Order: sequence, then C-alpha cells, then structure tokens
Amino acid sequence: MSRFILVAMMMAVTVAGCNRFPDNGLQIRANLPPDDSCLFSADQDIRLLRGSYDISYRNALSGEPSDYIIAPLVESYLISNALEFQAEQNNLQVDNFDITILLPDGSPLEGVVNPYRVDTTAILEITEGNSVTQEVAAAIGIPSSYQSALVGIPSVILSIRAGGTTSGGFSQRSAPFRWPVDICEDCLSLPVCTLELFLEQCLPGQDGSPGCLSIADPLPATP
Repeated sequence: MSRFILVAMMMAVTVAGCNRFPDNGLQIRANLPPDDSCLFSADQDIRLLRGSYDISYRNALSGEPSDYIIAPLVESYLISNALEFQAEQNNLQVDNFDITILLPDGSPLEGVVNPYRVDTTAILEITEGNSVTQEVAAAIGIPSSYQSALVGIPSVILSIRAGGTTSGGFSQRSAPFRWPVDICEDCLSLPVCTLELFLEQCLPGQDGSPGCLSIADPLPATP
C-alpha cells in the first residue's frame, strides 16, 4: 500500500512539474517607438537607444501634462506542453509591468509611490523550434503626476519587470530591463505649430518628438 502511495506521489510531482517554467521564460528585449501611423509593432526594425521626457510640455488643446509612455518588446520562450486530453497551457498573457524609477546613483526616486505597477496587455503564444514569440505591450512608464518630483534631475533609469500568467495559471516575471530616460524642461516643446502638425504627433514631449504648446490655425467652429 505504501509503495502505491509513493508511486502516486511521484507521478503527481512529475505532472505538476511539467507545467512549471522558470521566470526566464519571459523577457523584455527593447523599448520601441511608434511607427508613422502611431502604432506599435513587434515587426518594426527601429529601436530606441534611450528615452527623453520633457516634464514642462503641456497639451496644446487640453493644457494637461503627458505621461511618459513605454512600449517594451516582450518575448516568450515557453514551449508547448499540450496533451491529447488538455488544451495548450503555455500561451502567456502579459498584463502588468512592475517599475522602479532609479536616480543616476542607483537609489530610488523619493516623494512618490516607487516602485509601482501599471497595466498592459499582450498575448504571447508558445514558441516553436528555436524561435521566440514577440509582442509589444504599451503602458504608462512615468505618470505625469510624478513630474514635480523629477524637477532638477538630469536623468533616471526605469527598472521594468514584465509580469503575466500562462493559460495554465502559472505566473511569470521577467528579469529587470533598465531603460534610461533623460529628463528636461522645454527641450521638446514647440511654442506654436500648425493644426496639421499637431494632429500628426504620436507621443509629443518624449523620445525626441517635440510637442506643440499652442496651435496657430484657428480650430473649426463647433456647430
């Protein structure tokens, strides 16, 4: 009887272990800029080397500050573990980023909630062969409410960890991806621009994209 119980326990551990993968099954490869259509795609070739964030920029229409947006390229290395009687368990939904803002000396930014978690969404299907599955997961990297805490700081590093859950219910958390961001005031702000240029801007006030503080063209009258 005891021998039967021992064999059953070994089988249970083996089956449970087949669904478990180390956290290096999920990684962040890069941070991507939007394309000419203001969309993010895992297929695009352009990569950002570092970010920039103008904390003085205000939207020309609303007058509101802008969040700093990130679009990490996330990768899954999880392989299929599907059985004849069981659906695929290793498709992965990335649904959050844990972010810590670090100062140039490596210490965390103070005066705000730090670290913090932001929502995102991306579905990474299982990998096949030696390939990896890639997708883009966009999110708020630095909330605009943190701008006052960033005044006078030349640069920060965002330590970003992606998190998600497999379709089998197992959690994954990536290693930290460190993203440098230069902080400035009025470096990416245009005093005035045309309405056409304003409407073409994807992420004004960040990553080298200037933002309009005012619009020269009269806006169409509201009927």
